[in-house]
Amino acid sequence: MSPIYDHAGSLRRMGDDHELFQEMVELLRSDAPLHLQALASAHRNDDSPRVHRAAHTLKGLAANFGAPRAVAAAAEVERLAKLHQSADLSAAISELQEALDELIAALSPRHEVSHLR
Repeated sequence: MSPIYDHAGSLRRMGDDHELFQEMVELLRSDAPLHLQALASAHRNDDSPRVHRAAHTLKGLAANFGAPRAVAAAAEVERLAKLHQSADLSAAISELQEALDELIAALSPRHEVSHLR
């Protein structure tokens, strides 16, 4: 089973700045739900370019943490939106939501303490 995110790699990418890491966690927690809502709205309105943009933004947020499942899920939503395959998007969006929920939970302070032991 692959890790949910790469703690050491994330810190390295952020210059080993623990404060910046926490700021990025908070950014993910605050921004991911907004981008997911925008993505869902765009999907309901069959607006593939907006779906693609929102998925791309979420992919970037997840990539900051080296989160393979969330990055792959966002990339799949991007791919389907680019191909205008809206019929397949619902399942891909659900997978992205689950992957982001898993990532955010893994980044919670309780998980971080156990991760550092």
